[in-house]
Amino acid sequence: MRFYSSFDITAENCLNNRAISYGDGVFETMLLNNYSIKLWKLHWQRLSTSLKLLNIQKPNESMIYKKVMQLVNDKGQYTAKLVIFRNDKKRGYASDSTSHQFYITLNPYIAPDPIRTLTRSSVALSKQKNLAGIKHLNRLEQVLAAQELNQTNYKDAIMCNESGKVIETISQNIILFKNNKIFSPKLNKSGVYGVALRWLQLKGHKINWKKIEFNQLAQYHGMMVCNSIQGFSSINSINNTIHFDKKLKIIQLIQKQWNENL
Repeated sequence: MRFYSSFDITAENCLNNRAISYGDGVFETMLLNNYSIKLWKLHWQRLSTSLKLLNIQKPNESMIYKKVMQLVNDKGQYTAKLVIFRNDKKRGYASDSTSHQFYITLNPYIAPDPIRTLTRSSVALSKQKNLAGIKHLNRLEQVLAAQELNQTNYKDAIMCNESGKVIETISQNIILFKNNKIFSPKLNKSGVYGVALRWLQLKGHKINWKKIEFNQLAQYHGMMVCNSIQGFSSINSINNTIHFDKKLKIIQLIQKQWNENL
């Protein structure tokens, strides 16, 4: 792993900061290939929105890009994680500070095994409209779901909110297909508005945002999961009881467009 931090790596700075103490910050995980950060503008747009929501001043965009790229020394594929948090060492939840600190980590990209089947997680996502859509540092719901998943043969699981509405998987967004239309669960109260979803819209694909019950998934003809690192994967089945057509033309088109983007 290679890294860069905007602060000195001391015990005080590493153990007494608001990222560690309160999760008071946001992060972006990005794919690098051939000396380029893929979908950088979309990552930066979401990051900017997230920091504004938390009232944390954003760093200079070109400086951050440069710092990430300084960690790269070949044309290979890497995964970079950028964490930005509020700069304040005082105890207590409240803070008057709007300044930031950040760090970047860089690791070789390891292609995951394809995800073809999903199960349902028993962990419910809480509703919090003030944090919906952003990648804040509190990921305990996903940690619990991932630990539960480790006890199964599945590689990802659908997460619903407290009302039983489908939101996302542990680490990816969901898109569904029916009658040549694209649908995705509403993310206005829970979940992360993924960069891959935004990319799909910019490619001219209209997404119909909808409240979707888990037992309604069988009504759809096709299903994909996506994020900016793994791209778009077609799903064959859920719990081996709900099955989808992975050969839909729209699925093949999206995968082709994504591969051309790499």
